Amino acid sequence: MKKKLKWIGLGLLGVILVAIIGFLVWTQLTYGATEEALGYAAEATAVDNRLEFGQTDSKVGVILYPGAKVEKEAYAYYGTRLAEEGVFVAIPSVRLNLGIADIDAAEDIIAAHPDIERWVVGGHSLGGSAASGYALEHEEQVEGVIFLASYPISTMADSKLRVLSVSGEIDGLATPADIEASRDNVPDDAVFHQIKDGNHANFGMYGPQNGDNDSPLSTKEQLDEIIDQIIDWL
Repeated sequence: MKKKLKWIGLGLLGVILVAIIGFLVWTQLTYGATEEALGYAAEATAVDNRLEFGQTDSKVGVILYPGAKVEKEAYAYYGTRLAEEGVFVAIPSVRLNLGIADIDAAEDIIAAHPDIERWVVGGHSLGGSAASGYALEHEEQVEGVIFLASYPISTMADSKLRVLSVSGEIDGLATPADIEASRDNVPDDAVFHQIKDGNHANFGMYGPQNGDNDSPLSTKEQLDEIIDQIIDWL
């Protein structure tokens, strides 16, 4: 009987190890940045595990968490455009390529730039949810959250955080129904903007994404509308 239990235990351990290894391999199968995105990324200052754009004494700093399994360089266009408007932008790499596994990614960035007066965190998809988790725990440091095809990790309705939510009309992953449902979990003065014909993958420059819908918009067209909304909100 003891021998049988031993083999059962070893079998279960083997299954768990295979599952862990499978998960770790899955997290490394990332969506890579396009050549255009890499061109914008080349304009950044590479610091540790992040890209930085703009002046480190800017009044406003924005930290953008990448979407799940999307490489940070895919969001470099945000940095280029926002830096032109005087906004400092940092885009970190996140643990296991999942923002939810690295919610505190903003902490070191904020600590490294004490001259920046106002901080906003945000991100794409799961990255936005992770950013909201950080903001909720650090309201004394963070002024607001930008959700890009995303929604809160937990309710923010009673917080003093400012919120901008930008979504896509034909997003196959963060669907319009998901975004609408998130209204109950953000403050009443949250700003919502839906991009006509916008999808999920066009929130970054990394190509098509499984489960998403095709959009008639070019990636640059959608990103320009997103960034215009961010600038107006800031």
